[in-house]
Amino acid sequence: MVKAIQTHRRFSTFSLMANFLILAGLLFTFSFQANAALKITASVNQNPIVQGSSFILEIRANESISASDWDNSALLANFVVGRTSINSQSSYFNGKTTHVTTLTTVLMARNIGAYTIPAFTIDGATTKPIKVNVISSATANSRGINNRNIELKVNISEKNIYVSQQFIYTATLYIAQNTKMQSGNLIEPTVADGVVKQIGKDENASQIVNGKRFETITRQYAITINTAGASTITPARFEGQVSTSKRGYRFGSVTPVIIQADTLDVNIQAQPKDYKGEWLVSDFVQLDEELQPSQENYQQGEPITRTVTLTVANVDKSALPVLTVNWPHTVKVYPDKPQLTSFAQQNSYFAQQVLSFAIIPNQLGELTLPEISVPWFNSKTQQQEWATLPAKTVTILPSENNVANQNDQAPLVAPNSNNQENIQSLSTAPAESPVWRWLTFIFAGLWILTCVAWLLLRKRNQKAPSPEITIATKTDNIWPQLQTALKNNDANQSSHLLHQWFKQRWPEIKDPQLTSLPMNKECLQACQDLFTFTYGNNAEITNWNGQVLLAQLTKLKGSKNTITKKQQPEIKTQLNP
Repeated sequence: MVKAIQTHRRFSTFSLMANFLILAGLLFTFSFQANAALKITASVNQNPIVQGSSFILEIRANESISASDWDNSALLANFVVGRTSINSQSSYFNGKTTHVTTLTTVLMARNIGAYTIPAFTIDGATTKPIKVNVISSATANSRGINNRNIELKVNISEKNIYVSQQFIYTATLYIAQNTKMQSGNLIEPTVADGVVKQIGKDENASQIVNGKRFETITRQYAITINTAGASTITPARFEGQVSTSKRGYRFGSVTPVIIQADTLDVNIQAQPKDYKGEWLVSDFVQLDEELQPSQENYQQGEPITRTVTLTVANVDKSALPVLTVNWPHTVKVYPDKPQLTSFAQQNSYFAQQVLSFAIIPNQLGELTLPEISVPWFNSKTQQQEWATLPAKTVTILPSENNVANQNDQAPLVAPNSNNQENIQSLSTAPAESPVWRWLTFIFAGLWILTCVAWLLLRKRNQKAPSPEITIATKTDNIWPQLQTALKNNDANQSSHLLHQWFKQRWPEIKDPQLTSLPMNKECLQACQDLFTFTYGNNAEITNWNGQVLLAQLTKLKGSKNTITKKQQPEIKTQLNP
């Protein structure tokens, strides 16, 4: 009985071990079959391959895989790698389900030669390497195998290019009539130590090449290279999707493409050693000017606007030189900020700088507006040249307002003893006669009697003062004009209007002198500064700002503007002793 029990236990242990071994074997078998079932293959759609044209690398798997399972970094050394698309299909037939996954990548060879697309491994399955040959477009044409439906061609506008000279890089995309572009992007060329900038808009046209009609898209770039020596222009490249139709059929499936133009090598020449001035290279430079107002004679203090325009072909507007002018000391010059523009005309591209100068002459006589000259290097003639505006002479005449103001405001200037002596020296004394002598005595006596009577009347008025009667003045008509002139720093106009404002504010004061007007010291000094600047000959005063005087006059205007009859005689006595 005991023996039977032991035999049963041994059989149970063996049964468990057998089941474990069978289960492990099944798992291993299923795993091996699963790995063995994944198969991947790689292929290209053309070989040999034309340089600058794209071809398609296709990887097919009989199971579901993802694009992240594939590492394409090994292709980057010799090929331009485009986007990878994935397509999965499943089918059920005779009780079996099959899966097909296709990875499609567009590639483009960088250079001519023989290359190998390496093997790729995904989940233990490995493709076979592929050898491809990249040939030139000329070789493909000679073999009759260059039948591309889309091409990209480029050229440059100049052969002799100097440092910092702008030249035009033109890229033209040719699309065959049986090819339709679904989407696309034209990638601009690149250069080392330079600037590439698209100019203008794309131009669409059609052209027949070797008996085959193509639709064309042309785009232009302005390129400037700042370093002399050999330089390479990395070509423009087109990346997109196209579909091609055959005769009698509609357009087929969409195919990704990459087309690259030929690489261009250029030699950038350095600036000639004998060139003088700021470097500017072009084949066309022109200076123009305009005077406003356009006339030969100008009044002193009248602003003259001189507008200078510099136009240069094939130069970026940021490379235009700064115009420098040596103005005479007899004028005040206020330059405006330069206006920079660029434009196209007759298949050429121009940069333009417009600079205006506001010139205010402060001396009578002839005024010479100086010459303006810009040095430049002519890339066509290989010689240095100068674009020049010749000097222009105009005549500065006395200002009509200035003369009128001086006559009106002569009492505001204190008399000078030297001037009185000069006036007396210019007078010719008449010959003395007894009649004139007696007449002089008579008039002198009458004048003395008049003065005595005036003094007696004055004392009587002081003893019996009259009630104060306020005399208000209105200054609304002159004040706005005076405000505008002061804000514009127009000294001549401000001086003229200020004199009229004094008369309008204090009409009871005849022939007022500045120092005796009822105003504070600050306002008095501000008025004196204006008159000194306008009529004086102080060379140290080169500028005048009307804001100070405007502030003082505003305070004065805001104060009580009254003068009583009691105050009138005192003020008149001070102003007219």
